[in-house]
Amino acid sequence: MSGVEVEVTDSERIDVGDGVSLPKAWNAVAVGEPNVAGAIHLHVVFDEQLRRTAAASVRLDRVGEGDEVTAAALRDVRVQYLVALSSMRVVTVTREAGKPERLNDYLNDVRSRTDRSYDETVREAVTLYRIATTVNLAPLKLVSEQLGVSVSTATRMMARAREAGLAVDLIARETYNRMRADEAAQAGPHVGPDSPAGPSIGR
Repeated sequence: MSGVEVEVTDSERIDVGDGVSLPKAWNAVAVGEPNVAGAIHLHVVFDEQLRRTAAASVRLDRVGEGDEVTAAALRDVRVQYLVALSSMRVVTVTREAGKPERLNDYLNDVRSRTDRSYDETVREAVTLYRIATTVNLAPLKLVSEQLGVSVSTATRMMARAREAGLAVDLIARETYNRMRADEAAQAGPHVGPDSPAGPSIGR
């Protein structure tokens, strides 16, 4: 696994919603990437138009004798993976007017809690979904993994969140309609898409 060092180059932070924030820009240096002999330098920014983090530039430097920068090595650089990995190092989450938490601390707390109500769990799902879309991870997968629920349950949670007006800016109408169609299909022919049956929460 890569070792990644991050240096924030623009300390101004962007609030992307639900207490999630990150710097406008930072540099990341990765060494130890599979099949890449050398140091990968990325300049990462939060792109306002994309509403997520993105690589502004990527460079590969050799770090010692025997290293060589080649086209093949450049093709093996996992740019999006490294952007996501470095992004997770700089994201913070602020809950209920508290102090900003590092992402790892926030995720550890989310995984350890078992006393949430369903409404509280839906709100955590929205925060997790926002984090994932901001750093370019698979959002439903992150919600599923961190809350200890199935992907189908995570899908139902986010559909409910959009209905409640909590995730309208996160989930497009087309995606929402697909979520509801999936929910209806999973419910079976005798249960309509508006069935009140709720998901099970917790690991």
